[in-house]
Amino acid sequence: FKAVVTSGVAAAHAFEILQATQLGDDLALFQVLQPYPLHHAFISELLANYETILVIEETMGVIEMQLADRTRVKGKLTNDVPRVGELLPETIEGLMDGFAGRQAETRAVPAVPGRRPTLCAGCPHRASFFAIKKAAPKAIYTSDIGCYTLGLNLGAVDTVLCMGAAISQAAGFYHAHKNEDRPPKIIATIGDSTFFHAGVPALIDAVVQKVRFVLVILDNRTTAMTGNQPTPATGVGVSGENLQAIDMEALVKGCGITSVRTGDPYDLKEFIGLVKAAVADSQIKGPAVVIARRACLLDRRQAPPSHPPRKIEVTDTCDGCGFCIKHFECPALVMHGEGDQAFVTVDPVLCSGCGVCIAVCPKKSIQESRG
Repeated sequence: FKAVVTSGVAAAHAFEILQATQLGDDLALFQVLQPYPLHHAFISELLANYETILVIEETMGVIEMQLADRTRVKGKLTNDVPRVGELLPETIEGLMDGFAGRQAETRAVPAVPGRRPTLCAGCPHRASFFAIKKAAPKAIYTSDIGCYTLGLNLGAVDTVLCMGAAISQAAGFYHAHKNEDRPPKIIATIGDSTFFHAGVPALIDAVVQKVRFVLVILDNRTTAMTGNQPTPATGVGVSGENLQAIDMEALVKGCGITSVRTGDPYDLKEFIGLVKAAVADSQIKGPAVVIARRACLLDRRQAPPSHPPRKIEVTDTCDGCGFCIKHFECPALVMHGEGDQAFVTVDPVLCSGCGVCIAVCPKKSIQESRG
């Protein structure tokens, strides 16, 4: 009898494949919840009861390595499972078919247009990036690791290296250009959890070095990219226990920053003004900080918004110029047609009702519906 041992997302795919096919008649499926270290009793049971074992795992052959029987165990180390590339459902189904001695089915994958990753509809980071570009359109934009890295699509992120590098790279660009007659403005963006994790030391050094740049801390009150874990400012632990909350403004001032402003990026006009004022301060005082505070829409622990979602519509005055699509890229804004026949509509399923696009449209064709 044959067994398939798998873990992670590959296990989810394998279970679905067994449910949709007859492979369960030929294969036993085991899901490993803790890839390392494997329980000795589990290893003994596998090797005692199954003639051959196929290990399907992302990304390294950790489980396969511990089974340590190259004659009976198949996987990445034996080149029976691809070592590179994502293990897609169709890839896993082909591996399981071949392992069971069945002819793999050839299925035509329908051709659908691709869509590049983008920030969620209503994401406050999108509004922050739009404001940054308006406030300093020719600046150097350094950034960091997080969902806000997608600011690359909006033209508001020039560099991404590692956690905390938004600040240190901003300092590097400042020193590289500081002796020029008209050095470029520099704006760094970093998430709130990343700032707590790796931004504080770099910011202190920037204060000491009197680096003339603006740091925009994108404070969405959570660690959004990896599953909405709490941050030191949340005051709540991962198990819901009450903890001491860290005051971000006080921490920033404690680093030596004298120019600190906090605003809501949804209030686009005011927030653009805050960034402009911070840019002016940075040219005199050194580092200036703007905290863009608006909770992530996907974090269920956050309090509901103080105002109900706004119902947005595009009026007949829209001429399809595409400014909102190109410079704001909200997935709820949909372009139809081409040329003189082009026009934009709002997808009511995706729209969060933040209303920021009203301020974005240069021709005032996006408005709040009164109906």
